[in-house]
Amino acid sequence: MKLTEVFTKPKGKLKWKTKTAKKWNAEFSVGDRKFEFMALKGAVDDSELYPHEDEVDQKEAWSVGFVQAGTGKGSARTDITGEGKPIEIFNKALAAMKEFVKGAKPKYIYFSAKEPSRMKLYNLMVKKLASGVGFKVINASQGNYLLQNKRAK
Repeated sequence: MKLTEVFTKPKGKLKWKTKTAKKWNAEFSVGDRKFEFMALKGAVDDSELYPHEDEVDQKEAWSVGFVQAGTGKGSARTDITGEGKPIEIFNKALAAMKEFVKGAKPKYIYFSAKEPSRMKLYNLMVKKLASGVGFKVINASQGNYLLQNKRAK
């Protein structure tokens, strides 16, 4: 997977279900699979902010992520499914992230990765993503990513 491919404009639309001061939620599809992007304000705990928990206002931090929506066979999944089209999935998740940042204007964004291959991708893309949406990287280690809006006071 090439990093430039991940940042290309995705095909298809995002369907925003919620845009409030504390929650942004969108749905998107890739093939016949459905995915959900979520951003929740105040849902980040001190352990996720470590070692910056004393300098970041936890109430101003947004936890963001995306999952493959559950089907009749099971619940939502955040793990790597091996069902294909990872570039298209990441493109749409990034498009949702960019729309969220533009609309919600968060002070801090937190997200994480568990799988080593996803950590490797996030490590590569986090600096480009952050600078592209007006953020700086505060933490990018051990699968935890914390970004701060450069305009935040």
